[in-house]
Amino acid sequence: MEIHSLASGSSGNAYIIIHEDKALLLDAGLSGKRTIAGMAAVGINPALVTAILVTHEHNDHIAGAGIISRRLGIPLYMTAGTWEGARGNLGKLSEDKIHLINPKEDFVLNGIEVTAMPVYHDAREPVNYIFNTGKGRAVILTDTGCVTDAMVAAVNNCDAMVLEANHDIEMLQHGPYPWSLKQRVASNKGHLSNLQAARVLAKLVAGGKITQAHLGHLSAVNNSHEVALAAVTEHLIAQGMALEPVFHSLKALPRHSPGPVLQVK
Repeated sequence: MEIHSLASGSSGNAYIIIHEDKALLLDAGLSGKRTIAGMAAVGINPALVTAILVTHEHNDHIAGAGIISRRLGIPLYMTAGTWEGARGNLGKLSEDKIHLINPKEDFVLNGIEVTAMPVYHDAREPVNYIFNTGKGRAVILTDTGCVTDAMVAAVNNCDAMVLEANHDIEMLQHGPYPWSLKQRVASNKGHLSNLQAARVLAKLVAGGKITQAHLGHLSAVNNSHEVALAAVTEHLIAQGMALEPVFHSLKALPRHSPGPVLQVK
């Protein structure tokens, strides 16, 4: 299984999960044109994409979802709450292209067992997805203001992950955002800070199987690649984890272009 990030940030999110010569699109927050161009940039034939998984209804996750579904003739998978929140922005879609999922029930796409894990975000019924090929497991964990013990337990057997490191707390507090937006971002239904990401990763290193991690959904205003990577690596060093494989795998994903690939074997 390969996980490609086409873009990761508040201006648009899209990931491609490839397994057995087929692909899934996780979120479609770019325009249809940019999504297809992103696939071409990483050598992925759009004809390989069999479905779109949607995490929640915010525009940076669904902007191109309806267009791409119609263009490629592929279905959308999402929770009922997300469908209610997103349907007005997706355009005309036939009923057979909408698959409503229950977070309590796993399902299989392209030979991958998919688990929808509820998260804490200011959306109607947001989830993140865990992907299990039987040989390796991965999760894309973003757009959540907190990570509970139950969430850590759910992803504890993952070998690889994209982990949100949205903001530096000091940069957010002293930055240009209005107070209401600062409160939203930092709330338990907002986005993970660098320090929160570091603590989550340390827990997974201590008790799980994680060997690869990329940092995603970085803020353009309240973070940078250098600040995020420094915060997470410093915390892992302080926990005595500098020799762990995940420490040397850490990278920050670009906001507007394809990033490094996670190889999950």
